[in-house]
Amino acid sequence: MKYLAEIIFGKDQIQKYHNNETFTDFEKTINIKKFTFETQTERNAFYKGIAEAMGWLEIIVINESEENDYKTKKEEDKFDYWTFIEKYYPNYYNCDDVLLSDILTKKLLEQEIHKDDEEYIKDWNFRNELFKTDKKLLCQAFENYFNIIFPCNLDL
Repeated sequence: MKYLAEIIFGKDQIQKYHNNETFTDFEKTINIKKFTFETQTERNAFYKGIAEAMGWLEIIVINESEENDYKTKKEEDKFDYWTFIEKYYPNYYNCDDVLLSDILTKKLLEQEIHKDDEEYIKDWNFRNELFKTDKKLLCQAFENYFNIIFPCNLDL
């Protein structure tokens, strides 16, 4: 998340802004500045420093916004189905399919797995088996979630 701010510096230019007057190119270059901050804390510290140095009467923040960078936006859009499975799958911590999914995932990521597990899955199509296993887990988790949200009501 990035924080953007556009600030006008100078009493005369602030007055001009409030009167909806047009700025000259020179005034735009000298008196209107845009700033980008990586964190909200950084932005707030900047505002505090400006206020202490100049006083709030000499500047005005005319535009303030937040911007998601591409990586953050991509992470926000990503569905973390394992959090959902962990929360709603019955007996999650004692399930053989959860263990199998972990083994297959490690294999696809080229991470080390136990030699017995390696022998057990040696002739498998790892990607297809992982897809089937995770789909089964997700469907069962969703069914449990659905039953919690909409419990069976025999009176209807």
